[in-house]
Amino acid sequence: MLGIVRDFYSRRMAWAALLISALFLAYGGGAVMFWYHAIYLGEGGPAISHWQHWLLDSSAGFIGLLPAIALILPLAGWISAHAKDDQLRQTLYVIAGGAAFALVTAPGPFLHDALVGRGTWVATQVTTWWGDGRAPLPRAEPVSVVAEVARQVALGLPLYILVMAIALIVVRAVVRARHTG
Repeated sequence: MLGIVRDFYSRRMAWAALLISALFLAYGGGAVMFWYHAIYLGEGGPAISHWQHWLLDSSAGFIGLLPAIALILPLAGWISAHAKDDQLRQTLYVIAGGAAFALVTAPGPFLHDALVGRGTWVATQVTTWWGDGRAPLPRAEPVSVVAEVARQVALGLPLYILVMAIALIVVRAVVRARHTG
């Protein structure tokens, strides 16, 4: 595995791919997950605006998940490397990368609640800095660990495969622009 990672990051564009992919996965995927958990499921959060809440959660995800993404990208590249045609290679890359990211983020709701969720030091600080403390904080319906992980993965699989595809399109556009510019 170390050789796969080393070979992947020996190319300068791999570092751009890491940054672009991490930004799209954390902030783009994070926007959908924020909507799903905080708005659709009504899990609430600190008494701050939705924009600030999304930015806080996605920034925590970006920092916390960057090491996982740094391993997922070379692994997805390795899985897809032996495909004969470019379209199949891209498809395998986004499926492998998106599926791996969905599995890595399966415990996300629990980690979120423990690190930045309601009642934590971070949530208290951001409410003090940015909130007025009067926003309603609905109580989420408790669900089992299995149900929470299952619904996280069920949304994460198609979401992160799509986000990986978008990130790949952007990375390829950056590579083309760099070579033509």
